[in-house]
Amino acid sequence: MKPKGKPIKWTPEVAYAIGLLTTDGSLSIDGRHLDITSNDIQLLNTFKKCLGINNKITSKFSGYTREKSSYHIQFGNVILYKWLLNIGLMPNKTKKVGILKIPNKYFIQKSLVLKENIK
Repeated sequence: MKPKGKPIKWTPEVAYAIGLLTTDGSLSIDGRHLDITSNDIQLLNTFKKCLGINNKITSKFSGYTREKSSYHIQFGNVILYKWLLNIGLMPNKTKKVGILKIPNKYFIQKSLVLKENIK
């Protein structure tokens, strides 16, 4: 069965979301699910807007103290997942992440930036 959905196109918002996934996210080994964790709930709201997703932001709790330690979003998108593999992101990236294939126009002074504020 072919995955349904729109093909992914580069935009400043997509580039920003890829940066967040690279630093604070992960790709599941199942070939479908993505997860991003942050202490900053506004960062996760921006991430949601960048990708146009409606998934809930949920709390993560420390296994040691049982206190809320961060927030996260988990969602499934086979098309995005395969696209991320194609640009160089991979599951278990911690020790293997290399240079991602991101168009140069989304970098300024070696930093990934949005050209406009996300509203």
